[in-house]
Amino acid sequence: MNTRALPPSTGSKLSTNANVKAYASDWAVVLILLVYFFSIAEHANPFQRQFSITDLSIAHPFATEERVSGIACILLASILPLAIMFSVTILKTYTNKTSSKYDPLHIFQISLLGLALSIFLDGVVTDILKNWIARPRPDFLARCGVKIDNQPGELLDVSVCSAPLGVPLLLDGMRSTPSGHSSISFAAFLYLSLWLSGQFKLFTSTPQHMYKYILVFLPLLLATYVASSRVQDYRHHFMDVILGSVLGSTIASSVYFHYWSGIQSDTCDSPRSFKNAPEHVLPL
Repeated sequence: MNTRALPPSTGSKLSTNANVKAYASDWAVVLILLVYFFSIAEHANPFQRQFSITDLSIAHPFATEERVSGIACILLASILPLAIMFSVTILKTYTNKTSSKYDPLHIFQISLLGLALSIFLDGVVTDILKNWIARPRPDFLARCGVKIDNQPGELLDVSVCSAPLGVPLLLDGMRSTPSGHSSISFAAFLYLSLWLSGQFKLFTSTPQHMYKYILVFLPLLLATYVASSRVQDYRHHFMDVILGSVLGSTIASSVYFHYWSGIQSDTCDSPRSFKNAPEHVLPL
């Protein structure tokens, strides 16, 4: 249907409905990832790797108060980018600063879709890796509470643990690599930085004021703080944080450039149009 031949209000409504339907399968993937993440991935038991009580890298104290808790990390990574993207979309619409051919509702839909997919895909991949690798956290011995005497250097398993902090915290103590806080923070905030740079066309041929570049990359500073806090709380080793940050950045970049034009493109503030044409679920 050629929406240009219709009155503006009707064409916009039909275009919006068509765009929503075109991305229904993508939203279904997000929903599946969300359900899997909260109902299965976050509660799966890790491989029970052997350890030694003479290993000083896992002998740090257990911090009862975290600088950024798990719930705070998820809320921060979801609500803050969502609020910023919504505000920028509204601001550009009402100040006529947008050059995209798409209506604001569609732009916001793709913005939210990319953010949600980045967060929940990253969360599922991170939890799978945590349970497979099963590296003890820096505070693992405090969670374990070894209840038998053993020879120095002897390898033990969780059967010797008294779990003074509870079994759930004991098992979570073997889910150190990669850092979930680091991966989710960089998945959300790198996506936000890329999105902002595209919406304001900061990397096109026309240079802009330096303060805009600084503001756009402030989310990455926040992600770095969240990641660094995990080392300060003795929840993760340095390598856990590095791997988590790389994982989150990789997923954020992949998702962003899947849905949006390159940040140096003249159409970097517009979603890619690969969904406009009808397609089969599987190639015939």
